[in-house]
Amino acid sequence: MKTDNKTRREGAERYREAGQWLRDQRLYWQITETELAEQVGAASPELIGWVESGEVRLPRAMYAAVARAFAMDPDEFGESCALYYGETPGTARSAA
Repeated sequence: MKTDNKTRREGAERYREAGQWLRDQRLYWQITETELAEQVGAASPELIGWVESGEVRLPRAMYAAVARAFAMDPDEFGESCALYYGETPGTARSAA
């Protein structure tokens, strides 16, 4: 049980760190949550807020659209997400 709790805590911390990175990028580009949601086809701006707060992870299906919103290469964006979410680099390629 302790390992499971530790793993959950580590996963939650990764989601928070990834969310903070995403928020930093969004603020750098001076894009509101609503604008980003519209640009990436999110159902609502709340999804962006949930991702940024670490409640949920950014869906992989949105990687390419978010990368475009931030003027980033989609593969590089996917690699950054992989690192933040604790995945093996090269496994989080985004669909362009």
